[in-house]
Amino acid sequence: MHKLNVLIIDDESILALSLATTLTSFGCNVVASVTTPEKALKIFQMREIDLIIMDINLEASLDGIALYKSLKTSTKVIYVTAYSDEETITRAIETQPLGYLTKPYSDAELMALIKLAQIQQPPNESDQNILFGKGYSFNMLQNKLYHNGSFFTLGAKKLKLLRLLLAAKGSTVSFKEIEEELYPDTPPSASSIRTLIYRLRSDLKDVTIENELNYGIRLVV
Repeated sequence: MHKLNVLIIDDESILALSLATTLTSFGCNVVASVTTPEKALKIFQMREIDLIIMDINLEASLDGIALYKSLKTSTKVIYVTAYSDEETITRAIETQPLGYLTKPYSDAELMALIKLAQIQQPPNESDQNILFGKGYSFNMLQNKLYHNGSFFTLGAKKLKLLRLLLAAKGSTVSFKEIEEELYPDTPPSASSIRTLIYRLRSDLKDVTIENELNYGIRLVV
């Protein structure tokens, strides 16, 4: 079964460490354990996360529920809290969490939610993670590029072009197709497309993008 990449967000470091130990014993990969919204956002942007386990009552500008909303993600979340008042539960439910654990909770309760998270992972997710170049991978579900396991930032147009090339699986993508997919509203100049391709090549070291004269380009996977 898929090994979950888990991000823990809890301002009580001792409890977070205990949770990380338990999750590791369950077979999860704890990517990071952070104490503030700022650190959480940084890790979330840089690493591939399958599941967030977060204390609602953070001693910060945002509580756990508001922080999850700010991430604007479909990544599953499990909330942990010492409180179970109706208002808190109602706010939590609005974000459609995977589960809600009230302290003190048992390992069995946590294990049940972890198994549920594994079951709900897309069945072909591993097929959506395309390896290419030296150390590069692109997750088609998340629309994210990674290099040696870390998040790699590309501009929106370059990201769309890369996705188009990867979807072609080594076949040539015509300049006309690039134009239609990337510039649906305003036809670009020939120099705009050439510049975009040049910049993508410059950004992705050790990745081969070949030209087919007067027709298109292909990525050598």
